Amino acid sequence: MTSSLLSKQRIAVDIEGELVKLSIGNTDIKMPYEAALQLSQWLRVRGKEAKKNAGDVSRHWSAIGILEGLR
Repeated sequence: MTSSLLSKQRIAVDIEGELVKLSIGNTDIKMPYEAALQLSQWLRVRGKEAKKNAGDVSRHWSAIGILEGLR
């Protein structure tokens, strides 16, 4: 039986000019920023639904930031 779950891969997001580059494993997907914003909203909404379906009612905050100035 094969699993449709994403196996552990390197996942990264970067920008190239006006494009957003999503890298999963050895695959790079470049998209306009509007598509990246739409994709992020879809992932957020479906992630919250899946969390609720899993019975997880915890509130966990996370932040993404650039820490270059903290040397």
